[in-house]
Amino acid sequence: MSEPHPNPRPLILVVEDETLVRMTLVDVLEDAGFKVIEAVHADEALRVLKAVSGIDAVVTDVEMPQGSINGFELAQRVRKGRQEIGVLIASGRAAPKAGDLPEGALFIGKPVHPETLVRLIKNLLGRPLG
Repeated sequence: MSEPHPNPRPLILVVEDETLVRMTLVDVLEDAGFKVIEAVHADEALRVLKAVSGIDAVVTDVEMPQGSINGFELAQRVRKGRQEIGVLIASGRAAPKAGDLPEGALFIGKPVHPETLVRLIKNLLGRPLG
């Protein structure tokens, strides 16, 4: 018998500065059975990551003018400090250059189809949802 996961619904941190896009991402992920925390920019996401344990994955935009770093830098920091957290980077404008994506992170162009988003998150987590 496997150990019970401390949070039966995987916890996803969504980092997106565009309100409507963030709301859509949250709705899609919650409908798929995930628990979601929101952040408006990378600085807020880093505070959440320090304060909240049990985050399973981060979905981040690249361009977020309000924060001091972009989504690529956020992804690098997440993977450096917490390798167990899956990272999905999405952008409609910025494509990753060599060295932008940390090992194990995924990138997808926007707009993101809901089923594709859910499938990629499940792949990052390495486990199916009920």
